[in-house]
Amino acid sequence: MKLGDSEVHIWQVNLDEVQLHLLSADEQVRADRFKFEQHRKRFIAGRSFLRSLLSRYIQTDPMALEFEYSSHGKPTLKRSRIQFNLAHSQHLALYAVTYDRLVGIDVEAIRPMDDLESLVQRFFLPSEYKAIRADNALFFQYWTCKEAFLKAIGTGISKLKELEIENAQLKTIPVEARSRKWHLQQLSIQDDFAGAIAVEQNCPSLELKSFKSLTGEMQELD
Repeated sequence: MKLGDSEVHIWQVNLDEVQLHLLSADEQVRADRFKFEQHRKRFIAGRSFLRSLLSRYIQTDPMALEFEYSSHGKPTLKRSRIQFNLAHSQHLALYAVTYDRLVGIDVEAIRPMDDLESLVQRFFLPSEYKAIRADNALFFQYWTCKEAFLKAIGTGISKLKELEIENAQLKTIPVEARSRKWHLQQLSIQDDFAGAIAVEQNCPSLELKSFKSLTGEMQELD
């Protein structure tokens, strides 16, 4: 699998169609902790696909890959230029892969939220709260944009109120991220899902390319 220095590859995967079981011992322990079988199967599929995908980029055995984790749980690949991030909601998973730049990705199934008002008050800034109150459909757009950015910089949701989004663009970002340039973009996935990606733009321009996995094969999206 070829990845250009200015490229970001975005993979869309139906976890219920992945027939792989490529887990390390610690990943298997995590899988066994899931109470519900469907959740366990999707975790196995998600981690297995990640190993299969990354191994194609660096041309190695999927089981030879070694990961390390930040204090907030963000995974990185040891001894590699590859940077990646992943997210899933229900059966749908998204993976972002690039070289030498921070990246975060998020996806959420669009669904009714009984506690929408309290969530917005708790995690969003006044300007965002006003926009979402006027149009509840914006909630998942704003949420995935914020999550993607916070995953890129490797912090938890404690930084949500230090990050301001307006019209799916970064308006204010946490102090520790201001020394870098950023690209934030909503992702067109399916009508009932919202997604976003945040990427460090440490080159003149970024090229985002979308792919999907079909029955174990890799295919570029039109």
